[in-house]
Amino acid sequence: MTQPPLPNSSKPPATGELASPTSTHRSALAAYRALGYSKVPYSAPLLRGKPQLAAKAISNAPILAHLLELARDSEQRLYAIKSLLPPQFRDAVKPSTLEGETWCLLVPNNSVMAKLKQMLPALAAHLRSKGFRVQTIRLKIEGK
Repeated sequence: MTQPPLPNSSKPPATGELASPTSTHRSALAAYRALGYSKVPYSAPLLRGKPQLAAKAISNAPILAHLLELARDSEQRLYAIKSLLPPQFRDAVKPSTLEGETWCLLVPNNSVMAKLKQMLPALAAHLRSKGFRVQTIRLKIEGK
């Protein structure tokens, strides 16, 4: 495959003359080809030689699939109790770890933690009524 000759870029365009966008584009492509970049780089993520989406790759790996399932279950639990949370706390509370029948929530500060501690028995009972296996809910300050 022959490469096109590089344009003579040493001469500036004459006064009042602008380079056309296509000629600028062609000259940039020619410069890249001169550096050895003849093909467009392939950017799809590869997993064992085949491009795959991240969600599909995670679901194919047993350990990662288990972690994904735990994260989804934790998100579903938070969705189930969001209506019981005070409106100012709904966006502040985030789901965290799930270990057996113990679920952990992340809160931004001590004041939110103090208010939610009072609500924990009601939240756990509501989750059990929705079919989730939960005996205790722990609260943890985010970032600590």
